[in-house]
This record gives sequence, structure tokens and C-alpha cells, in this order.
Amino acid sequence: MRLENLTAFVTGASGGLGLAIAERFIAEGATIVAADIDRDRLDQMAETIGADGDQLTTVVLDVSNYDDVKAAINQAIADNGQLDILINNAGFSPKGTYWLETDIAEWQRVLDINLNGEYFCARSVAQHMIDRQGGRIINISSSAWRHGGVAAGGGIPYTSSKAGVIGLTRSLAKALGAYGITVNAIAPGPTHSPMTESWLPQSQDKLSESIPLGRVGEPKDIANAALFLASDEASFITGQCLDVNGGLTFS
Repeated sequence: MRLENLTAFVTGASGGLGLAIAERFIAEGATIVAADIDRDRLDQMAETIGADGDQLTTVVLDVSNYDDVKAAINQAIADNGQLDILINNAGFSPKGTYWLETDIAEWQRVLDINLNGEYFCARSVAQHMIDRQGGRIINISSSAWRHGGVAAGGGIPYTSSKAGVIGLTRSLAKALGAYGITVNAIAPGPTHSPMTESWLPQSQDKLSESIPLGRVGEPKDIANAALFLASDEASFITGQCLDVNGGLTFS
């Protein structure tokens, strides 16, 4: 198994991409600390996966609160003795409001979760990984950062935050590379998840026509990419953005 004896901290873990990543990593032998703001969904996740307590623990966490993030990661390290992999997956996208009419607080909320949250988690785990001279940090971005997303609704704050994730990834890769820590991003294209369920099902046929591989993404597609970046096979890859979108965009 590719992740045996490794511990991963996964944010936004209760559904969609986070759930698929947790399931894939557990199947490969990892111990998972699953963090999410929704306790009920975390409980459902634990039932869905059915892993024993030695391989899966859950924690309620708002990634936009630095003190809470630091406490949760410190506790995960104390409980497991190590933290080898960080998956920054928690995200938020506002829906439906024209961007010039959106309250400024909504812009800030998107940045707090999508960008600040990833920075807070990386900062909280960095010293531990530095001390251990190794680790993997995988940040979830979006293909929107390449094609500009949609101007309507919540597209502008969401796209801006996901572009920021790429800059964060590259800066962290330079800062942490000397300690054997790799930092990479995954940019999913349109992918079935709780975040996209309000619009993707009715749009997927038309979207698929613009995707060379002829379909939209599934959570397992992102989970497989995360597994690769977390594995030994990706030990000489850092500062990169892996586009997982069926060819919708190219680097």
C-alpha cells in the first residue's frame, strides 16, 4: 500500500472531493484526520467509510480561524505522533448574486475560507514537517484560475481566491523545498460535488462537448491525483499545478 504508516489531515473532508480523497487514502493504508465545519456530515462520512477509529478520526473545524486550525493540527500531531500529508480541500463558492451587488463581507468570506484557510493549515503544519525533514502539502485550486471562471454570481471572488492558491503553492514550495517538503496544487475542472450540485447536473451535457475527454469530473479523479502527489512517485515534483479537467484547459 502506497501510504502505509502515513497520517494525512484533510480539510473539507465530509463530502465530494474530501470524502473521495479520504476513502482513497485509507484504502492505501493512511490514517486520516478528517476536518470539516459540519459535524453531522462528518458523522455521515464516518459511517460511509466504515473505517475503524485507528484509521479515521474526525474534527469539527472552521479553517478561517487560525487559532482553531493550529489547535486542531497540533492535536492531530499529538494523537498520531506525526503528520505527513496535508490536503487543503475546504472551499466555499457564493451563489447567485451579481458581483457588483454582493456584500463586501461575502468577498472576504470566500478569501477567508479558500485562501486564508489553506495558508493557516500550511503554516500550522510547516514547523512539524520541517523538524521531520519531509512532508506533502496538496492545495486544491480550480480550473477557474486559468480560464477566469464565470463573471456572474460568485465567480469573481471564487476565481480570485483560487488563483491566489497557485501563488501560495509556489511560494510555499520555494520556502519548504530545502526541508524535503513538496507543495503542489490540483486544479479540478467541473466536477460532481456538493459545491457544484446546484448547477452542474443540468449543465454537464453541454460542458462535456467542450472537454476533449467528453465528460465532467468525478471526485475519484481528484482523489487519484491527490494520491499520486502524496506518494513517493511524486517526490521530485513541487510547486506545480496538476490540471485534472479532461483537457478543458492546458497549462
